[in-house]
Amino acid sequence: MTENNPLQELIARRIAAAGGWLPFDEFMRLALYAPGLGYYARGARTFGLGPGDGSDFVTAPELSPLFGRALAAQVAQAFDETGASEVWEFGAGSGALAASLLAELERLGRPAQRYVIVDISSALRARQQQRLARRGDDRLDGLALRGLDGRFFGNVGDGKASPRRLVDSLLHVPG
Repeated sequence: MTENNPLQELIARRIAAAGGWLPFDEFMRLALYAPGLGYYARGARTFGLGPGDGSDFVTAPELSPLFGRALAAQVAQAFDETGASEVWEFGAGSGALAASLLAELERLGRPAQRYVIVDISSALRARQQQRLARRGDDRLDGLALRGLDGRFFGNVGDGKASPRRLVDSLLHVPG
């Protein structure tokens, strides 16, 4: 173990407290979201335009609004076919996808009536709020992770994981 690494020390304490074994999901929850220590909870810029800007990786929405525009065409089609008018984004990062998707849906004449971002990381929620506050949009909504009912779709694992399992893992993250 590296000297003076608070995250490693926290994980080591949790392993010891659990009798020497920690389930993988608990280990990852700590590694990624332990308040102030986890990868996404420490406040560092983890994604952006690349290593030159101090980030660790880049995602398509960070590079260009084109991904959000392409996705908006499909979302608009889904709105038309289902009568739905709200979007839920899990793990929205900086909010770049939300910003480009909402702008393009408006341009297409199919604006979302509500846009919900579900994110465990308080540091990322603050980045999302800062980025999206510029829109002055009252349709944006955060989610208190309680009382969920509905169907959730996404790429959530190895075929054995279900969308419900994803929501369960979000609901059981310690505050």
